[in-house]
Amino acid sequence: MGEYSLNTDFSSLQEPQAGEWILHFSKLAEEAFEDVDSRRRVLANLLVLERFINTLRQGLAANKAKISKGLEEARRLLWDYLNGYVEPDAFQDFANNYYACLYALNVGDVDIDAPKEFYTEYFGDSNLESYERIAIEYSSILLIELVSLAGGRIDFDDFKDCTKIDFYVVDNIIHLLKDACIELTHTPRPSSSASNQPKAEQQLHCTPLFRELIKHIQDDLQLALTDNMVDLFALKQAYTHHTILPQEYAQKLLEY
Repeated sequence: MGEYSLNTDFSSLQEPQAGEWILHFSKLAEEAFEDVDSRRRVLANLLVLERFINTLRQGLAANKAKISKGLEEARRLLWDYLNGYVEPDAFQDFANNYYACLYALNVGDVDIDAPKEFYTEYFGDSNLESYERIAIEYSSILLIELVSLAGGRIDFDDFKDCTKIDFYVVDNIIHLLKDACIELTHTPRPSSSASNQPKAEQQLHCTPLFRELIKHIQDDLQLALTDNMVDLFALKQAYTHHTILPQEYAQKLLEY
């Protein structure tokens, strides 16, 4: 992997190099963020997540819906942490309850496993689309990892031994949208056989849509590395206009 870096011009890569870059993204990100503190790592993840949520917001708006109060509150807490307004101990209860709701939605039973009052307050009025559940998962991971790193209360064993903010969120967004973009770009598959998925992915890597997606992510992580972390309010405001996919794909994404 020595010939690649996080900032390698992805649009110049052909196969198999483009596929190798995607496969090793997490390692490349870790190399770029070696010895970088949690705040910048959170910022890197959050900038990409902001794009994802904004595309989600556009898709929901086309259907006269909006994102949940829970996801909005998670975003606010992550930005407030970056701005130094709150420390993880102030949101450990929210982080644990938020993750419990995610568990109930994805694995358990909302009526049994979700904190009732919390769920009613933050999700009671929402009909959660699958992509919003994914955004909830990603934001909940960032919050609960911060609580774990600060030595706070963690109700879930998976996060008790957390040692750093990694790039699971960004890596998963890449792979999630890679599959979606195959459909959105009508990238041909010779058949429905699983063996044809790699062929479709190879074609997708060369499409303008996917190359633009990767460029957005590279730019976001580079910004997190170099930003002076002083005027984060302005940065947050700027990112209200940034999306992970062009607007014309937002509604279609929710249909995938």
